[in-house]
Amino acid sequence: MRVRCFFTVLVALLFVLSGIVWAQDTVQDVENFIGKNKVTAQHLLGARAAAVAMDELSFDRGDENVLSMTSAGYAIVKGQTTEKCVDGITAVTGCTTGGGNLLVIHRSKELPLWFAFYKKDTKEMIYLQANDTVIGKSPAEINTLPVESVFSIIAKENIDINSLLGEPEKWNEKISKKVFGGNESSLIGIANIWSHTNTTYDYLQAAKFHNHICPGVTSGYLIIKYLDKYLPLKPGQSYKIIACPAWCKDDALQVILDTTVGKKAMYVMELTEAQKSMLPDEAKGVAGLFIRWDGKSETGDGLVLGFDFDKAGELAGTTNLSGPFVKLKTALTMMDYVNHPETMVSTLKQFKVTSAGELTALQSAGVNPLVKVGLMNDTGAAAAAAPGITVKIDGKVQNFSQPLVIINDRTMVSLRAVAEALGFKVDWDGTSRTVFISTK
Repeated sequence: MRVRCFFTVLVALLFVLSGIVWAQDTVQDVENFIGKNKVTAQHLLGARAAAVAMDELSFDRGDENVLSMTSAGYAIVKGQTTEKCVDGITAVTGCTTGGGNLLVIHRSKELPLWFAFYKKDTKEMIYLQANDTVIGKSPAEINTLPVESVFSIIAKENIDINSLLGEPEKWNEKISKKVFGGNESSLIGIANIWSHTNTTYDYLQAAKFHNHICPGVTSGYLIIKYLDKYLPLKPGQSYKIIACPAWCKDDALQVILDTTVGKKAMYVMELTEAQKSMLPDEAKGVAGLFIRWDGKSETGDGLVLGFDFDKAGELAGTTNLSGPFVKLKTALTMMDYVNHPETMVSTLKQFKVTSAGELTALQSAGVNPLVKVGLMNDTGAAAAAAPGITVKIDGKVQNFSQPLVIINDRTMVSLRAVAEALGFKVDWDGTSRTVFISTK
């Protein structure tokens, strides 16, 4: 009986001591990195997530095959910012921003704080979502709490792309259950693209900002590579972009080229479905207007570029595939062509901008810039602006030669056409620029 009790106490003691040793080692790592007496609970929260990952994925500090990702720094929990967690990760894993294997993923501030770690050689990922209740606790409490009290979700999965594509139903279920806290597509995509040999630091910056990988954001990266070749900048020049239509590409363009909306380097305009239908066949994949602007001379050289997503799907072999990670497969294949962007990117039209006023005219509200540069027909664009609207006078449908246009949610109809249909006479005095309407 005494032997059995002694054995039970010994096992319990060893368990407690091992936890103390683990805690001491972790604190020591953080203190060595941050500085003694500067360690906070947030540092230890990041460090503890890293320690769990190192144990579960079997890697040592400084392993270049490991990617660390987190929403720390963006997540605000109980009024507290969470950036100090990032240093805790670095202290324990050795992953760094400069090393390209520590990515802080952009998220809205109210979303949960999480940590994810991916090991390239085994294709395994572990996800840990912080329990909101630990925010505000002391460093000592963070160290001594059971791991299941510190993290509300701990999940490990193999995310090899071939496995993902081969088991779409299985992964549809995992996604519906939010195995990675609702971040499945985001984290799996970024981890897989990080492993690609052609992925560079600038692309990862776009991926972090966009917070997921897709053909759209990757098309933006290929467009940048195309501009490097066919519209390169010289000293004193910058890009002015009119994103018409808008899609995920524009996040990559803003991050890598610094063509942000706030700096008035990018203007975003949408095309209606009817307007898209009026585009010439060769311009169906139009991506927007890209202007190399010279601030000193106030002139620019412009290209209207297009992107061929059908070609991307064909090259990836995903045209007829379905499943949650088909777009990821397409994006991975697109990265094979970063040195040959013209495989999918093309010039639809070249144009010149001869003054600042001309540039403003292209960027102004209510203007279709594709019409301005001659890619679309003016009449076709106007007619497409008010599709499906019928005008009746005394029950009779009117077929006006002048197409209807919607401006600021108001349908604009030719004054002459309506007046004449009602039996009035319309005269125009060009000298005084006056319209006269009278009975016949």
